Amino acid sequence: MDRRSHPSPLPKPPAGFLLDQHGRVLLAASKRIATIVDASNNLPLECVIRRVFQSSKGDECMLLCPVDTPIQILKSTNFSGWSAVCVIPAAAHALAKIHMHLVFSVFCYSEEDVLEFGTDNDGENIEGLPSEGVEITCFNLDGAHYMIYTPSDPLLFVAVKGENGVLQIADDDLLEDPVTVAAKDEETEFNALVEEEAALLESLLGER
Repeated sequence: MDRRSHPSPLPKPPAGFLLDQHGRVLLAASKRIATIVDASNNLPLECVIRRVFQSSKGDECMLLCPVDTPIQILKSTNFSGWSAVCVIPAAAHALAKIHMHLVFSVFCYSEEDVLEFGTDNDGENIEGLPSEGVEITCFNLDGAHYMIYTPSDPLLFVAVKGENGVLQIADDDLLEDPVTVAAKDEETEFNALVEEEAALLESLLGER
């Protein structure tokens, strides 16, 4: 579809930005960072605020994306391909070799949390695990091969502000709220536009 002959409204930009009808930035807020704390281990996680909205019940909510690149540590297995594990010291050393620093933060796997990665026995994608991503680096430990991987799709959290003003991860009911679903859809639409523009620019540069 030709956007010039069939104009359509631009997707809503991330929180803190004001654009004109042509997509030019008119205003950018200086504070776009929020911190959520995992109640189970009291560790903080700094995030970029992507969307700000009110739930159907009037709760103050945010759609957040971690500032640091999220990773999974995958172990090669003989039968299922890869499984997600936690070998923090070895992974930190592997990342340090390529001038990267591993931040131990919230929502981390424990040694007991071993999940099959990729597909199940029927070839279906396993729910909750990404099917596409980028390999960062590999390493060997005790005769086993490991890969450090980051998902291609952004990792997003829905957070709600509690009575004490502290941001907490939303419960299942809030995740299913139509307003929350709409905020996620806005973010998906915006990211799709960004990818479309990047692909168009790449094709134009390739034609030169």
